[in-house]
Amino acid sequence: MKDCASRAQHYHDLALEFLVLTRIKTAADIKENYRMMGQHYLARARAELARAKRRASATNLEIASGSALAQSS
Repeated sequence: MKDCASRAQHYHDLALEFLVLTRIKTAADIKENYRMMGQHYLARARAELARAKRRASATNLEIASGSALAQSS
């Protein structure tokens, strides 16, 4: 997985798998472990999306700064 968006999608998919597992009939402690893992991967997915947005805004700032410099020259 090369970029933040694909990692975020991967973590989201893992979270869904764990959250689906909480619906099976099994011991309460096992369901709680699945729920915690699902929450963990959702948090990681959100973090990767935030990282992708920061990188995109930083890239846009670099492009904007470069074009402003080119226009002033």
